[in-house]
Amino acid sequence: MSKIYLPVQPTEDMTSEERAIAINTEVYNLRNPESVKQPGDVRLMYYGTITHPLTTQVALETDPEDMIYIHPAVDMTTMLSLMPEIPKEEKDQLSAYIDANRGGAVPFGTFIPTTSVQLTEEEAELAGWFPEEDLP
Repeated sequence: MSKIYLPVQPTEDMTSEERAIAINTEVYNLRNPESVKQPGDVRLMYYGTITHPLTTQVALETDPEDMIYIHPAVDMTTMLSLMPEIPKEEKDQLSAYIDANRGGAVPFGTFIPTTSVQLTEEEAELAGWFPEEDLP
């Protein structure tokens, strides 16, 4: 597993935490869209999150090699609206890629936007994402 951390920037109308939860929910919805969820399906997010102890910025804890199943009924509208910083051309490419892979699986890393900061575990640690535990 090659874990990476994707720090999520706040937007004008969403905090980093709100946006991270929304994006993470949409990653889960790639495989299980709202239109096909069962009443008892309570899972909302695909990946874990961490919060920077000083800045309170939230990062998705991901693995770019994870194979994500793309449900044939997936709708990318909400996910794309959550990423206003991504150029339109890249959004169009992402939509086309998802459309071409409906019913199949793709590595998560293939749809991480080029505008996203990606931190290795070592880089995240050096940037203070993991608070040092107080020793007795």
